Parts: sequence; C-alpha cells; structure tokens
Amino acid sequence: MPSVFVEVVRSVLKEVYHKKELIPVDSLGNSTSFRPYCLLSKKLSSSWFWKSRYRCVNLSIKDILEPYAPEPEPECYDRFRISVDVDGNIQGQVMLTDTGHREISGAAAVSNSCNVSMNLRILRVAQNTWESLQHERCLRQPEHRILQQLRSHGDDVFVVTEVLQTEEEVQVTKTYSREGSGKFAVPEAFLKGEGRGQLSRKKMVTIPAGSILAFRVAQLLIDPTWDILLFPDEKKRTFELPQSKNDQRQHSFSLLATLRSIGEHLKLLEDGIHEEQVAREDFQGLRAEVKAGCTQLGCLEMELRQPLLMDIGRILHDQPSMEALEASLGQVLCRGGQVEPLDGPAGSILEFLVPSSGELLLELAAPIFYLLGALTVLSETQQQLLANALETTVLPKQLKLVEHILEKSSPWQKQSTVALPPELLGNSWHEEAPIWILLEECGLTLQLDTPQVHWEPTSQGPTCALYASLALLSTLSQGPY
Repeated sequence: MPSVFVEVVRSVLKEVYHKKELIPVDSLGNSTSFRPYCLLSKKLSSSWFWKSRYRCVNLSIKDILEPYAPEPEPECYDRFRISVDVDGNIQGQVMLTDTGHREISGAAAVSNSCNVSMNLRILRVAQNTWESLQHERCLRQPEHRILQQLRSHGDDVFVVTEVLQTEEEVQVTKTYSREGSGKFAVPEAFLKGEGRGQLSRKKMVTIPAGSILAFRVAQLLIDPTWDILLFPDEKKRTFELPQSKNDQRQHSFSLLATLRSIGEHLKLLEDGIHEEQVAREDFQGLRAEVKAGCTQLGCLEMELRQPLLMDIGRILHDQPSMEALEASLGQVLCRGGQVEPLDGPAGSILEFLVPSSGELLLELAAPIFYLLGALTVLSETQQQLLANALETTVLPKQLKLVEHILEKSSPWQKQSTVALPPELLGNSWHEEAPIWILLEECGLTLQLDTPQVHWEPTSQGPTCALYASLALLSTLSQGPY
C-alpha cells in the first residue's frame, strides 16, 4: 500500500486550489530535499506516455553562480489549515439453509480511518528576485563539476521556486481492520461449528515541522549565459546540444525511430505497427510503442532470456546500478559515443548488449533502455513487487488487467470509473494482493466490494510505465507479447 505520507500528500493536494502546478513529494525521506532554490535534474523520457522523475543533485542556485552568496529568503505567499478525515465501514452477511435444517452462515466487516489536521504555508521566490539574481550574478567559471556531468548525460536542470510546507509537527495515524465470522450446522450428522477472526493494523508517521509536501519548478537554461523559464517548455533544453541533421538521436530517444533505423524493423512494419499509430498519444499509440520493444525481445532465444531476466531482477533491488545502466545506454542511444563499462548486474546486462566486437546491439539495447525508463518511473515498492514476480506466472495476468484499465479509461485526460471483469481478477482482488498494490501506487483509487478503479489523469504516467514494464518483462519470462 502507499505510505501514510504519500496518502496524506495526495489528500492535501486535492484541497489546494492550484494543485496542478504543484508536484507531490514521493517520500518522507525526500521531504527536506526540495527546498526553494534547490537544483533538480530530469532526464529525457524514453516515452511520450510518461515523464521522468525529478531528482535532487545536492546543489543550490548559489553553488553555480558568482559571487557565492546566500539566496534571498522566499516569501510566505499563503497560510491555511487543512483537515483530512477518512472513515469507511463496509459490512455484509449471508445465510444458507435447507429443509433438513442444515445451515451455513457468515459475516464480514472492513473498516479504515485516517484523520489529520495540519497548518501549511506556501513559500515562493518572487519574480523580481529572479530578475535581480540574473542581473547581479553570472555563471561560475569553470562550470561546476555536477553541471558538467549533467551536460554530458543530456539531462535538464530545474530550480525549485515554490513549496507547500508544514508549519508544525504532524502525527498521522491510519487504522485498518477486518473481521470475519462463520458457522455451520448439520443436525443429521451431529456436526456444528463456529469460527471468528480479526485482523487489525495501525500505521503511524510523524511529519516534522518544515517538511515539504509538494513543490513547483522553473527550468534553467544555460549557454552562454543563464536564464530561467518559470513555465517549463518541454521543447527547450537546459544545455545547448550540437545539432546534426544526420543524427536525430542528438535530441531524443524514440524506440520506433531507433528500431526503424535497423533492418529488422521491416518485420515490425509487416506486423501492423505503422508510423501513424505511434504518433497517437492514446492507448493505441502506447500499445504500438510497447509492441515494438516486445517484438525485438521476443527474438531472443529462451536460453538467453532467462539469464537476462535474472540480471534485471537483481538490478531492481539495486537502484544506483539501474540508474547507472540507464544513463550509460542513454548516452549512446541519444547522443552517440562508446558504452561505459559497469560493474555488478548492470555490467552483466551490458555483456548481452555489447558482443566481442564492442559495438552496441541497437535492436536489443533500444527495448532494454525503454524498459529501464519505465521501471525508474515506478516507485520502489512497485519495483520490488515486479522483481518478486519474475519467477512466477502472474506477470501476463497483471498485464491484461492493466491493459484493460488503460483501454477503458481513455481519454486519459478525464476522470472516469472502470469496472473490472471477474475473469481478470481471479481470487487476487484484495488490499494486500500485489496487483492491488501496483495499481494503488500509481495513484489510482480502487474499490473492493464492486471491483472497479477510479481513474485520475495524474495516474497516466505511472500506469503507462507499469503497463510497459509488465509487457516487456512478460515477453522475457514467458514469450512474445
């Protein structure tokens, strides 16, 4: 289940009047990292259907500017108090009898509650402050080492301009309980029985004063001077990249464009994946994009897939190794150059992608890079669940359910409710089931008694990334998608 902190943040943002401009913090551990003036990095996404996460780079705006001086204090733009009360209770019972006075009966009850009140404030760096900084300070020379690394990887850089912050310590308690009882009687056999059970769970978390719940960013532009875009533009890049008419990968990675550049992509076109399909920013476009990668991975012999799958399982438990591999492949696929050697599971995966010739196998590297991009969008909880499922047969079943949700929730820009067919659920639709947790971590609201999903537009990115991850992993573990 999502952490109590994440649930509180989601509930609070539903009440904030300009929530669309604020980006939720994904964990309590990061709640002190996204402060005003902090710099964040964001890599170019490997898909049109999800966005990469913002990552702290342990720098402030003052660290890259001269003269080195403290930043002006942000202004308190607004203060307010929010109370969140969630109290649910579901009960049900059933009784069966026949003419022989045989009787079977049962009852169940589920309840959950979460109540919290907090004082919040919005801190914002005023526009005239940014204008003064641009007028008074220039870029540090030589360029900061971390900026050099971000430049070499082609990542974009952003600065935090506004935060939603707690003013006092907040204690949050969430309780969940489930009760069940049953009894039976068979008079002619002198049999009678009765049973009762109860499961109660409580989660508590303390959110310190000054914790950041959500933030807003502006995009940095560098070369030759610096500027900021208070409204980030996806077509703009932080660093000027050398333009080349002969190498469109200088600017972005496209799975189909990369596969189209190699001979085997002709086979994909014969299978019905056309250029106009992937240009659609809906489920059909996503399915075409994912199918291209699955077709390439499906060409691998089974004896090669299993070791590769084992290494992917290992890398899902090693976040730094996964990020290093993604950065290494992205460097080559997006900007050209040589593959950097890596250690551990990332190095083992590279051995599949770089044969003795030393040249990267694009037809395999492209879908693996795409898979890594999808996996890094997911939460750590989702990554662990997928790692645990690699040696089972549940991935295709989970894939069909996620596919159904994405298809029926279109258009994704609108809220909707999607009913879930029983044949896709089996007996795995409950709060502790892996598929329930995978979907809930995407920000979806799930209903137990009448199986359905409440679709939120903000869930598009994580849900599409989950779909791509399940499809590609299923191809490696079971066969072609």
